[in-house]
Amino acid sequence: MKAFLKRLTLLIIFILAVGAGICVYLLQAPPVEQKKVPKLQIHTRTALRGRPTVDSKPIVYTKDVYRFSLDQQHISNLNSGKLERELLFTAGLAHRARLKTDRLDASLKTGTDWQKMFSDMTKDIRFRPSASPIEVLLSGEEWLLRDTTGAAYTVVKTDSNVEVYLPDLREAFEANKISLSKDLETSIKQANRRWLIKDNGYKQAYNVVKGEGKLNVFQQSKFEILTFLFEADAASQSSLAQEKLSSKLIQEFVAEKIPLSRRAQVSANEDGMSWQIINPPLKYSIRKENNRLKVYLDLESRWLHIKVDDTTQGWVQSERGTIFEPPPPTLSSRQQAKERLLVLIDRVKEKAGLFNE
Repeated sequence: MKAFLKRLTLLIIFILAVGAGICVYLLQAPPVEQKKVPKLQIHTRTALRGRPTVDSKPIVYTKDVYRFSLDQQHISNLNSGKLERELLFTAGLAHRARLKTDRLDASLKTGTDWQKMFSDMTKDIRFRPSASPIEVLLSGEEWLLRDTTGAAYTVVKTDSNVEVYLPDLREAFEANKISLSKDLETSIKQANRRWLIKDNGYKQAYNVVKGEGKLNVFQQSKFEILTFLFEADAASQSSLAQEKLSSKLIQEFVAEKIPLSRRAQVSANEDGMSWQIINPPLKYSIRKENNRLKVYLDLESRWLHIKVDDTTQGWVQSERGTIFEPPPPTLSSRQQAKERLLVLIDRVKEKAGLFNE
């Protein structure tokens, strides 16, 4: 019996020694090699495998480019964040509905407290009338109401009422041969001076700057380019909020065969719903959407993904050419085993911490 126990003890020691050796071997696995990105450099004129026509648009801009100018009336669109013509409110004309056209024009100019009307009828629009607040567009039927900032609203007579509308900024863009998608975000960068329109659908951004009596529109090159990679469990959000990587999130990266160093740095954005992981030379963005974490590869503003069809697509560099998206580096079996071992160690540590508590 003693001899058996002795052999069993030696066997256990031998197994532990071999296991320790294997663990050391795995932990010393070299980092994932980031191979040189395979590039296919093509001049931007032929980046889409075809020469541009007379009406071709640039593939990408390297700096803000002046596009056109607008009437300052569209400040009302930019401040409200609504680009289409939209009814704000309807007001009754009462006895003025029977006035002749020129007398109605005069009454709306001098006998209407537009400032009070906007305050009573709208939630977040404040109207500060200029010296000549209303301009006749069609006597007795349509007027342009303008405040001290230059923002304007269209006033239309319908039966015994007047309807007040926002102007149509989308139509103004289209008149200048620029189409906007339905997915737009408008933000105020400087009150009544500068605004930013982000077109998420067409991956473009426009700076609108107030100039001398007009609004100048510039097309911006700095637009984030994100490539969706995978969805992750929202349970990792608490770790991200502490600017840490949870073992579960690392495991999900590994499952997608995406290299992620344990030294990667996490930073939380101010909205509390998005984070960045910097893992040189790559950067990832994580956003919480519909109670899931969506992971994106962030290509920054130097890249633009173009796709004509399934066979003609690639990444356009802002300065000189095209690069086709390379597949992510593949982990060796030893590197995969290392990642699994590190995840297992983290889990053991977490459980040990719970027991200690």
